[in-house]
Amino acid sequence: MWRRGVGRIECDSYEQEVRRIHERVGSSYRGTFVTDPQEIERLVREISSRVDAPEEAVRCYVYSHLSLGKLTPFMMDDNLEEIMVVGHGLPVYIFDRIAGMKETDVFLSEAEVREIIERIARHNGRRVDPQSPLLDARLPDGSRVNATLPEVSPRGSTITIRKFRREPLTIVDLIRFGTMSPRLASYLWLAVEGLRTKPANILIIGGTASGKTSTMNALSAFVPENERIISIEDVLEISLMHRHWIPLETRPPDSEGNEITMDDLLKNALRMRPDRILLGEVRGEEALTLFTAMNTGHDGCMATLHANSAKETLSRLTSHPMNVPKIMIPALDIIVAQKKQMEGRTLRRRIFEVLEISGTEGENVLTNTLFRQNPKTGAVEEVLINGRYMQHLSSMSNMSLREIDEELRRREALLEVVARKRLKMKEIHEVVQLYYRSPEAAVEKLESYVMGERPKKKGWLDI
Repeated sequence: MWRRGVGRIECDSYEQEVRRIHERVGSSYRGTFVTDPQEIERLVREISSRVDAPEEAVRCYVYSHLSLGKLTPFMMDDNLEEIMVVGHGLPVYIFDRIAGMKETDVFLSEAEVREIIERIARHNGRRVDPQSPLLDARLPDGSRVNATLPEVSPRGSTITIRKFRREPLTIVDLIRFGTMSPRLASYLWLAVEGLRTKPANILIIGGTASGKTSTMNALSAFVPENERIISIEDVLEISLMHRHWIPLETRPPDSEGNEITMDDLLKNALRMRPDRILLGEVRGEEALTLFTAMNTGHDGCMATLHANSAKETLSRLTSHPMNVPKIMIPALDIIVAQKKQMEGRTLRRRIFEVLEISGTEGENVLTNTLFRQNPKTGAVEEVLINGRYMQHLSSMSNMSLREIDEELRRREALLEVVARKRLKMKEIHEVVQLYYRSPEAAVEKLESYVMGERPKKKGWLDI
């Protein structure tokens, strides 16, 4: 059983102190709702300076009145991905990034769960009651939350929180964690950028919590900063360093309808002169809108889709409710297939296959496998690099396939150093964007990050 660690505190013995603190400062914090660990700590310090009470009592006040009650300590733990209240009289469950699903020693009453749900609903300007027993919302720190009432979950009200990472995973993290190799990362870098002529349309597929959005977010760092990016999601998860980036978010229906769907936002985005469109979790009619955009010259689109294989992906795209005609499918260039798997007691996310759409033959959509995971070693190995997309890129950029392969090796070497030195998101962004203007200047910039000064021996990053 998992026991609370970060932020753990037993609040039952501080009930009287919490009540006095609320009488003293409650009016000053009316409407305050915090879930970000840094904001929670700031409030604890601020209130402690105003009242004569033990810090533990102040922390209990912040947890119970200004945050998520007994769930707050879980929000303080960066190792957790999900927090799950599954019903009355049952323990809270968590999903740990390393250990996976665990039962905890925390129990909430139905009244406590309802109070948390209503607090979340008020923060989002939503109503949740027996007539509207479902809630999809976002916490102040950006975490996603879904809640249900007993009208649809007979064992009691439920809460499911997908925690928002304060530091989004970068290409460095994905290489270090083994999600992709430097060689694959360099190929996807080239595909996202497109040598300034033909950025690839990329679909990232996988099962639930397989890391699709994290991969899309990491690859988005390769978009040149002079391009206009519009991202569309149900709940904001993408986080970019680009200044010319417009995030859009769907809106669930309220009591009067008034729903704004992903398809509505995508159609609107096409009127906003986007250079790049990032679409989170394609499910319905927005797929046809996206492929129509791809077929009419909107290159460099990236999207995620729930599927376990390329075959399943193509079947879903061409079936109801997506209904993409097979003649449109070749506008998609690359499919990145991802999965989660247990390795010993550790949960890993892996890209297990990368394919390209090579065309159609009658009713069949043809594919080429570019990279595939070796089942014995677990490594993602190159199968075919100079497929349809690379040949098309060669003709568009006036570079030979040999020259493109040399460029791939340069970027691979650069990424190996970036990963080895564990550069942060901002530093990666600076190196990548500088590389587009001057590869030599980017190497110098990377040298400054790595050594603090120019190395005495030249050519340390030469191929």
